[in-house]
Amino acid sequence: MEVIGGTAAVSQLLGQAITIIQKIQDARAKVHSAADHLDGYQDQLENLLSTLQLVQGEPELQTRPIEKQVQKIINLGRGLQRQLDAFAAQLTRSKTRQYTHAMFSGDKDERELETALTQLDRAKATLNTMIVTTHVGLSGSMRAGFEVALAVVQRVDRNVQSVVGERLCMAAHLEERRMGEEGDNTVPLTAEEVKAMNFVDKVSWVDNEAFDDASLFESDLVERQIHASTERLYKGNKAHGRSTVVQGRADAASVVAILEAKQRQKSRVDGVNI
Repeated sequence: MEVIGGTAAVSQLLGQAITIIQKIQDARAKVHSAADHLDGYQDQLENLLSTLQLVQGEPELQTRPIEKQVQKIINLGRGLQRQLDAFAAQLTRSKTRQYTHAMFSGDKDERELETALTQLDRAKATLNTMIVTTHVGLSGSMRAGFEVALAVVQRVDRNVQSVVGERLCMAAHLEERRMGEEGDNTVPLTAEEVKAMNFVDKVSWVDNEAFDDASLFESDLVERQIHASTERLYKGNKAHGRSTVVQGRADAASVVAILEAKQRQKSRVDGVNI
């Protein structure tokens, strides 16, 4: 699982989304008498609010893809809120509710409101899909193998089911696993389980070249912590002069070791040429 960096930033983002949905509910309440069909979206807004509160209360669900989807919901929500506020103001200016209803029914504003609500509903459906496919309670890597904290998976699964109405996919895969006899709830994943949960780290290098005295490394120099399906492509990169380019995961110690080795090699060559 790749958790969003910065707890305060996560809380702020989710807080914004929740506040916007609550404001949309308030704005919808002001106009429902003039546009009765908007009542049908009340359950949609309630469900979305509950889903956002679920993510807010479960750090294990606060991944980068979900963060981006929450930001999309914020953007859509702000647009919908502006539309509802504008229509509420229009209602206030009208002399009679009947006139406003006749003016509003079937016109462009109504279609735009329905489009905005539909887009928000689709964004909620995408968020739900991301939630149920999130990997939680994991530690380890592709190379060393994975372990999973069953208690964490079971807790998040219960909370997701109560809000979204679906099981975590990984909870279904691990349904037959049991905690250790000594109460250790962390169990290793089998190769079959890793495959079933689609843990993939696909890396490709295409048309990368080094010229002159440049060095180009096409490899991960340190172990990657892969907790979700990933794909990387390094394509068309050129190294010139005496540059050193690493195309893969590396830490500071790895880079220093490369540069020191390159310097030693240069010193030996210079010594031979003297």
